[in-house]
Amino acid sequence: MNKNYKVITINGIRGIIAIIFIVFGLISGFVISPGWACMKIFNYFSSASDLNILMNVYQGILLWVVIALSLYALNNRRTLIGFNSFQGLSPEQIRDIMERTRDAEMKMIKSIEIRQKELQNAKADKENVSNPEKIEEVEEMRK
Repeated sequence: MNKNYKVITINGIRGIIAIIFIVFGLISGFVISPGWACMKIFNYFSSASDLNILMNVYQGILLWVVIALSLYALNNRRTLIGFNSFQGLSPEQIRDIMERTRDAEMKMIKSIEIRQKELQNAKADKENVSNPEKIEEVEEMRK
């Protein structure tokens, strides 16, 4: 058994209230406050450029979520989104892929044929177990 488990215990109503307070604090600090700041910044630049477009808090939160997810996707060490051009395959690489595909298909066909022969032999064995005269015929079929 793995002994590295971390167990969180919540004791009573005070523990539940503490968890709710922590969750709302995290949501407020990482979602609502930056969303409110995005709303204020957008509304400032909107009014400064004589555009009469105003943003409410919900739209500010959506803007913050878009900004945060974009930064996460573009700045993560594991690239989630890559901007590279496809170079294509050379004719030799295409031939190699085609040969490997043909080889794999031939192996699959051979394994299917072997299984079919085994099933035919098993059927013949079941049919001829009661008839000792046909045992020699079954042995000849296996050869």
